[in-house]
Amino acid sequence: MADPDRIPGTPPLSGHDPPGENPSDHVPSGDRRPSPAFNLHGAIVLMAGLCIGVHLMRTLVFDGQIDRWLIVNFAFFPIRYAPGYFQLDWPTLVSPFTHTLLHGDWVHLGFNMIWLVAFGAPVAYRLGWARTIALWAITAFGAVVLHTALYFGDWVPLLGASGAVSGFLGAAARFGFRADRRNPRRGFAGPLLPPLASLRQRGVLAFIIVWMVINYATGADLFGLAGGASIAWEAHIGGLLTGFFAIGWLDRHPTARRPA
Repeated sequence: MADPDRIPGTPPLSGHDPPGENPSDHVPSGDRRPSPAFNLHGAIVLMAGLCIGVHLMRTLVFDGQIDRWLIVNFAFFPIRYAPGYFQLDWPTLVSPFTHTLLHGDWVHLGFNMIWLVAFGAPVAYRLGWARTIALWAITAFGAVVLHTALYFGDWVPLLGASGAVSGFLGAAARFGFRADRRNPRRGFAGPLLPPLASLRQRGVLAFIIVWMVINYATGADLFGLAGGASIAWEAHIGGLLTGFFAIGWLDRHPTARRPA
C-alpha cells in the first residue's frame, strides 16, 4: 500500500535558480540544522523494542511450555469476559494491553512495525512520551472492545499490535497525514483538525477506505494468502476509530484546532 499524500516540506520554486548557485548557500550557517540520522521518537523505539524483544525470546529462548503460558496469560481471550468464565484476575486485567506485545510470526510482527514507524513517529513527536504510551494503551483497549462485542465468548486468542498501530494511523488522519518532512522531529506541527474536516483533506478518506477494504479482504482471506489463519480485522477497525477520536483530547496543542 502506498503512503498517503503529504504536503512536501519545501515550497515549489517560482523560477529557476541562477546558474552555479544553490539556494542553501543563502541560508545563514547558524540557521542550518543537520538532518538527524535517527528520527524515531523514544516511545516508538520502546514499543517496537518490546514487541521485537518478546518475539525473539519466544522464538529463540522459551520452550513450548513457557510460550503456551505466555499466550494463556497475556493474549486476549474474549471468553474471559463471558458469564461463567469472568474472574477478576491478573490476565483479565492486563491482557487487553499485553496482547499487543505478542505476534503470530515474523511477517505479522514486521508489517506492524513498518506501519508503527510510518505513522507512530510523527504522532509521538506531537504528543510526547506519556501521551504516546497512553494512546497505545487506549487504542489497544478500543480494539479489544470491538473485537469482544463481535466475538463475545470466543475461545480464539487475539494477539498482535495491529489494533494499537491502527490507532496511530487514525490519529495521524486527524492531521491530514501532513508531517514536517524538513524536520521529522517536529512531527505533526500543524493544527489538529476536527473529524469531518480531516476527512475532507486530500487523500485521507480514500486512504482510510482502501485500508479498511484491504484489512477486510485479508481478514476474510479472500485471496487465500493467509492459509486459513484468522486475522482479526475488526480489531484493526476498533483501534483506528479509537485513535481517530482519542487524539482529540490527547493532543497537547488544543489552541491549534480550527473549526470544520
